Amino acid sequence: MTSVVRRVLGAAALGGLIAAGMEEGLIRDQLLTMLIAGHDTSTALLAWSLYLLGAHPEAMQSVRQEVDQVLGQEPPTAESASALTYLGQVNLEALRLYPPIHLGSRLAAQDLDYNGYLIPGGERVIYSIYLTQRHKDYWEEPNTFKPERHASGSRPTPYSWLAFGGGPRNCIGAAYGQFETKVVLARVLQGFELELVERHVHPHMGATLEPRPGVRMRVRKRRGAA
Repeated sequence: MTSVVRRVLGAAALGGLIAAGMEEGLIRDQLLTMLIAGHDTSTALLAWSLYLLGAHPEAMQSVRQEVDQVLGQEPPTAESASALTYLGQVNLEALRLYPPIHLGSRLAAQDLDYNGYLIPGGERVIYSIYLTQRHKDYWEEPNTFKPERHASGSRPTPYSWLAFGGGPRNCIGAAYGQFETKVVLARVLQGFELELVERHVHPHMGATLEPRPGVRMRVRKRRGAA
């Protein structure tokens, strides 16, 4: 199913890049970023979302009830997936706690004096997305899984949630990745009961933020599932 989503959205993205008049090398680089770099990030988000749902059975039950109410046994569409609001909040909270891309990188546009440190213009600056999104000055109970903090109307402090970067150069695949993850999770929960087997999971900071040793779940087919 994810391959179908990728083909459809990839074709749409390619058409948009060509229509924008980009040269071929740049179009290739953008598609590689979205379709290849987006693979490991999407799988990391799926893994962490499943882990958090498994570790919080009440959230798992709420998501399952929402999926049943909104979708029944029908495959999600763009319209129906947008109605899975609580599932969307779960994904946003998973991205806050365990951002797949846990570091960001920018070039200083000019000399900058920051907290007594001089950052020369043109220097590369690395910042921690992981630590920013758990900073106690910006988040109440920063290490607690609380999907409701992302309810409609709630707005975090600017640049305190950076899972897709910020500003005009944020991630080209942000909407794509969130939609894909929501669709996959909805389809899994339509058909299966999931139980977390191993709770002792820790984040490993590789190219992406991975759950180690992995998210192990006991899977049972739901009664009446197609």
